[in-house]
Amino acid sequence: MNYDAMMPRDPFADDPNDPASFLDPEEPAPPLENDERAAIVEDLRLVRECQAKLTPRGMRGILFLCEDCDEWHYYDWEIMAANMQATLDGKLAAVHEPSAEPDVHAYVPWDYALGYLDGMEAR
Repeated sequence: MNYDAMMPRDPFADDPNDPASFLDPEEPAPPLENDERAAIVEDLRLVRECQAKLTPRGMRGILFLCEDCDEWHYYDWEIMAANMQATLDGKLAAVHEPSAEPDVHAYVPWDYALGYLDGMEAR
């Protein structure tokens, strides 16, 4: 799915006075170490497995308590996968806005999702 097409047009696109153009360019992220890359590849596999097995059961994604703002954040499976893939590709994750009023009952902690998968495989 192309999430860029779902984003509103940048109001400063093609503007030579774009305020962001006056900022120093960001340093590129250092390349991933082999063990970091392997861990992300495994997490991406698990996110896709969670999406396939948990979405039909009404679980739309992951929630976590943000340490910076002390609020719950909700991420759909697709956003999680896209963020991980961007990291593997050496890119920054696309900016996204969370749903204004997410169904908080449709999101689960990562450990719960992994435990659910383990339980399904144990049957």
